[in-house]
Amino acid sequence: MNIRQMPLEELELLSYTDIAYEILKEDKKPKTTPELFKEVCSLLNINEDQMMDMIGDFYTNLTTDKRFILLDDAKWDLKELH
Repeated sequence: MNIRQMPLEELELLSYTDIAYEILKEDKKPKTTPELFKEVCSLLNINEDQMMDMIGDFYTNLTTDKRFILLDDAKWDLKELH
């Protein structure tokens, strides 16, 4: 199922990195940390103030999750695509 079509109740059961994984998988294009997290927050109806408080933790989670790779242009992509 398309991540953007999932009901909020189902999205809330997923981790931010799981949602980010699905976004990158569907879009098939790398995104910067702010671009990616803004989209995750949009799907979860998280406001910008909360987003700014949590973006550091999101970045840390991306760096430790083996599914993601940080490219030379500071964009995240899926490791399976490289």
